[in-house]
Amino acid sequence: MVLQKWEIFQDEATSFLNNHFNINFAMENGYDSTTSEITARNKTKVLTTIEAKFCPAQAGQIVLSVDNNKFTFCDKSKNTPNSYSSTIIKYLNSNFSSFQGNNSALITLDISENILFNWVKTIYKQKNVDWIIASNKFNNLKEDDLLFVPLEEMANYFDISIVFRRKKNGNIHIPSKDLIPFKEELDLISKDYKIKKTNKKYLLTLDKKISNFNIGEKYLLSMTNTNCQYYIKKKDINTNPNVMFKISLKDKIEFKSSTFKQKINL
Repeated sequence: MVLQKWEIFQDEATSFLNNHFNINFAMENGYDSTTSEITARNKTKVLTTIEAKFCPAQAGQIVLSVDNNKFTFCDKSKNTPNSYSSTIIKYLNSNFSSFQGNNSALITLDISENILFNWVKTIYKQKNVDWIIASNKFNNLKEDDLLFVPLEEMANYFDISIVFRRKKNGNIHIPSKDLIPFKEELDLISKDYKIKKTNKKYLLTLDKKISNFNIGEKYLLSMTNTNCQYYIKKKDINTNPNVMFKISLKDKIEFKSSTFKQKINL
């Protein structure tokens, strides 16, 4: 499987930290853009947790529900509500019709950076994150390429913005990581099939035509010009409106090695 740039960055940042400090660093949650934490351990003891970001990057999101002509916090969010979430939702509801009726894919919100940074820091603290490592480069990393600072200082080194997303993006061609769960669903329907990859798309060939193009709840088939051959697609199930936090690095880069050692008593 070909790794994405943010995945390569997570790997290389972890390796860099392991080579730079005399403790163990590991990406314990695997490849997941929503759980991009590096855990620092001294033997079995967890010393601290570090958020890894290849920039520009998403820093979090709030999923919204619509109830009685107003936005509310949705339990599909991967985080819990806080006072800053409430402030952002109040802003949206102050002009509800403009957001609910707007067909634009992304709308930038005019909300104080202080509120946005406080939301991000609150969410990261809930994940026990104390540090952040980030770069505009994803590979061949050197110390001069890396920002490594305490979470509390992130406002000094990042620009932050927030956008409202109203519409789903539409169905996509299935990514490689979804092939195994797709096959598990398809096996319940038929085991007489072949799958091949062509031009970064997966083609499914069956022994006969089908009438139901839905494969489980997450996947569907799209017809081609060849009988019994279909493109495999993943449904976009994110139909809820949401707001997304985006961060990008400023010009100033610091790698605070001494501060890190001092804070965790190395």
